[in-house]
Amino acid sequence: MAPPKVTIFQMEDHVARALAYYISDLSSKFISANGSFSVVLSGGTVIHTLRKLVEEPYASGIDWSKWLIFFIDECVVPFTDPNSNYKLAYDGFLSKVYI
Repeated sequence: MAPPKVTIFQMEDHVARALAYYISDLSSKFISANGSFSVVLSGGTVIHTLRKLVEEPYASGIDWSKWLIFFIDECVVPFTDPNSNYKLAYDGFLSKVYI
């Protein structure tokens, strides 16, 4: 068995671009195979790091209408609360695409 591949990025922006490329590629593959792509979002910096998905060249290559978004969160707050994972995701990228 081959050891896992580990990539080290020097800057968070590089991580965001690599993550956007990886997720857009996975999205395309899963939509082709299954008709939809499911994403589970937790809080923290992951939602911010997904911001590149709504930029080109990724945004126009993703069939957003086939995405299923799920949230996982240990705190229960209104959607408008600054600590809400939904608010973070909506403000950061969901409001910028058609889902």
